[in-house]
Parts: sequence; structure tokens; C-alpha cells
Amino acid sequence: MQKSSCLVLAIAAICGDMLAQSNSRGAGYDGALYNIGSATYYGRRGAAYPGGEVGVAFMNALCNPGSMTLEWRAPMLEDHPKFSFMVAKLVGDRMIQISDWSYCKHAFLSLNDPGTCGTCSNTASAQQMYVGCSDVYAASNNADRNYLAPPAEIDPWLGTWNHTGSYFDRGDPDVGSPGNTDGARSTINTGGDPVKNRVTIKEADLVGIPTGSLFFEIQVVHAGEPAQNRDNNIMSRPFNLTRTTNSWSASTSGSATHGSLLTRWPGASLSMGGNGNDDGRFLVAVKVTGPTNGLWHYEYAVQNIDNSRGGASFRLPVCPTGNVTNVGFRDIDQNSLNDWTATVSNGEIAWMAPSNNPQNWNQLLNFWFDSDVAPIAGNATIDQARIGAGALSVSVATTVPGLQPSVYLGAGCGTPGVELRANGVPSAGNAAFAVQITSAPNTGVFAFYSFGSANVGVAPGCVQFLDSQLLGTHGFLLTDGAGNASIPLGVPAGFAPMDLYWQAASLVTGGPIYNTFGLSNGLLVRLAGTGCQ
Repeated sequence: MQKSSCLVLAIAAICGDMLAQSNSRGAGYDGALYNIGSATYYGRRGAAYPGGEVGVAFMNALCNPGSMTLEWRAPMLEDHPKFSFMVAKLVGDRMIQISDWSYCKHAFLSLNDPGTCGTCSNTASAQQMYVGCSDVYAASNNADRNYLAPPAEIDPWLGTWNHTGSYFDRGDPDVGSPGNTDGARSTINTGGDPVKNRVTIKEADLVGIPTGSLFFEIQVVHAGEPAQNRDNNIMSRPFNLTRTTNSWSASTSGSATHGSLLTRWPGASLSMGGNGNDDGRFLVAVKVTGPTNGLWHYEYAVQNIDNSRGGASFRLPVCPTGNVTNVGFRDIDQNSLNDWTATVSNGEIAWMAPSNNPQNWNQLLNFWFDSDVAPIAGNATIDQARIGAGALSVSVATTVPGLQPSVYLGAGCGTPGVELRANGVPSAGNAAFAVQITSAPNTGVFAFYSFGSANVGVAPGCVQFLDSQLLGTHGFLLTDGAGNASIPLGVPAGFAPMDLYWQAASLVTGGPIYNTFGLSNGLLVRLAGTGCQ
């Protein structure tokens, strides 16, 4: 976990000098979070548990470790920090966002307390934060709906916000023309709803949640802060929500650390990519497990860190002859009508967003699939959702399915069926590699191999995939009580690449071949092979 966090910070530091957005105020402009905490429950609304929603808020502490004063103007003045909030949970080894696209806090005053980032240069309260000074926005302050507004109004890359026509200008309910575009504050009336505009979580996402699996994140956005100074703008921390009678209690646990809450995903690898000088970055976390029955499971979590144009796709290369199954997607609104659609074709797995549901700033999306293609280093591509400055897409270095150890040649026939799968990668020096056989318990199987392939129909629905002229017999095997057997096929070090084709004939009463046999699928094993076929 710590290594992942360090990797993200290192990548950002390396790339930082290349990222200089158009409104950069210079290297000395640096606002930082140094602590977050005080998880606080503010109420619930909706149907009886677990059909309602809860509202929460958190504290954040900030300081100025730079060499320039930070602007801290109160709305309706535009030049002030904005804080975003996110809540996620770790469930089934998948980190998912369970908060809504939460309203953001607009800061309005710095107390300029004695510094935690250096010597405070001026301790007077002001609409600037002076060098070395600090301030704390308590949970009650961050829950104040007079200073909470929609994230869509903020450009996270530039850190800018237009007060004219904003939520504060329009009021709630909307005051109508001309008052909703006159640039003056209008009244925000949330009625008796204790959840509205605060960080909102569905109770259904909290049912049975184990202790230690819930995390929150706060990010501060400063207009004109250089990208290379933003490593200290995001912090995450564990917390707990515990249900009492028709209510909840919140408590903070663990410690706050810099970096996305995706750094809390055990075993995940993280990397970041952005749109040059013109737009912000996406963070991609990936975890690959397996193989199980010849398949690797790929899990990706993608977070929009500060990209204003948003993501319209998530695309990964895959070997064209690879087998891809169990393709899945999750966004934050749980509305199946606007889910991204997935396709697998032309050597690519692509999830495409509908026009009304791009990946906006401060959103975390999940993508997953199973494949018989093994993981290697590669690049994910995220197409930009909206027009604007910069390239049409963002490339992020990550792990992709790009080494095909075996190729599924086609289905078998007969009942019970027999499946052949590779149990890993037959790379040179892998003495443990084997072809795995699965069927019903205690099934007799004759295993064959060939140095060439064929595609010959030998009975209705039955295909022989092995070249009979180059055929060899491995022998007879009997599956165990769990229906498993294996063909040891260790690959010596220095072995020259070679293709070997496999198929098995099973003893099947009344089988399609001579009323006695069925056939397994065909499997090409690429001994010591690299890349795609």
C-alpha cells in the first residue's frame, strides 16, 4: 500500500515539470492539506432502513508550505480554494465509490494560525493564507450548505470557478431572472432535509460493511497552483459508520495519508497520466489475480484527479485471439440506463460512455474482466468527453492483457464435457507449468498433442483440432473427486519458442464418437512464447 502511494507521488513529481497549465502562478504557489478527520453524521432521509440515505461531513486542515501567499477570497469573489469529498469502500477486493458526486466546499477565510508548514509570516485573519500559516475547516464548517455548491461548476485543472450564474447566484430554490445571473448571492434554503448537498451515501451500500473497509478523501483545488505542487492536495483516511436505532454514528480511524484513497487498495498498482499542459490527470489502479482455470482476473479503478474535459471511454489492448469473459462496469449513480457499454473487438476491450454520463472530476469508476491472456506492461487510453484544449485522448501506463500463453481453438463435445486450460504462463524456466483438465469427477481422459493444427469435423458437433500426421499420445488420465487432472509440461530454461496443440478424448457413455467418446476443446500452448500469437 505504501509503495503504491510512493509510486503515484514519484510519477507526479517526474511529470510535474512538464505540466504547466495556462494560469500557473509559479513554483512558489503551493497549498497543502496536512490532516483530515472528524467524520460526522448529520442525519438520514428517505425510506426505512436500508432504503434511505445518510449525510456526512469531514474536517480538513490546510497550510501554505510555498513561498507565495494563497488567495482565500470569500464567495462571491472567485479566487478561493475549493474542497471536494469522496467516500469509497473496499468490497470483494474492489474499491468502489459509494458517495454521490458530492457538492464542494468554497472556502471563505483563512485564520492564519501558527504554521505547521513553516513559520507563519502573518497571523491576522484575512482573505489570503500567508506563507507558513495554517487553518482548519471543521466538519461543521464543511457541512454548512451556504458554502457548498456543485462540482460541475469548477474547472479542476485550472482551479477556476465563475460566480455569475452559479448555484450561489441562482439560489435554492432558483430565484429566477434576473437575480439568478446578477452575480450577487441568493438565499440557499434546504428546508428540513439534513442530507441535502452534504456528502450523501445510500444506506444499501453500508449494509454489513466490515470495520476497516470504509475510506474518505478530501482534495483541495487552488486556482493557478502548478501541477507539480499538487501531490499534497489529496489525503485519505479510514472511518466508520455504525448503525444505531434509525440513525448512524460516525467515527474516524487510522491515520490520514497523502494520495488518493486508491492507495488504500491492498496489492494494487497505481499510475497517472494527463493531457499535457492543457488538461488534467486520471489515476488508474489495477490488480490482476490468477490464473484460475486458465483465466486471469483484471480489476481496474479509474479516478479523475483533475481533468476538466472528463473521460468518455476506457480502452485496453488485448491479444486479438484472446478469450475475454465476465466483462463488468460500475459507476457512481447505480442507474443501469446510463451504464457504459463494453465491446471486445479488433484487439481491444473498450468501455464507452453515453453522452450523459462521462467520468467527471472527483469520480471513481470500476472496470473488470477475465481473460486467458496474461498481464504485461502497457497503456490504457481514455478519450476526452468534451471539446477543449489538448489532445483527444489521455494515455496512462498500466498493466494490460498482452501475453497469450495459450489459445482456445474451439469447443469440445460430449457429456460430461472436458475443458483444457493453461495453469499459467509457459515461459522458459517455468518448471511448474501444466495443462489443466477439468470435467466431472472420475472421468477417464486420453490426452493427445500435435505439432500442427487441423479443423476436421469427426461427428455432429465434434471437431478434431489436431493434425493427425503430427500426432502424439500423452497417455490416460483420471480426474479426481473434484473433477481435476493435469498434464505436467514444465519448460526448461533457454527453451526455444514452440507451439504445441492439445486435445483430449473422454470416455462418455453414449458419446458422439462411436457411442463411446467425447472430445475436449482444442488448446494451443505457446511454449516460451512472448506477446500475442
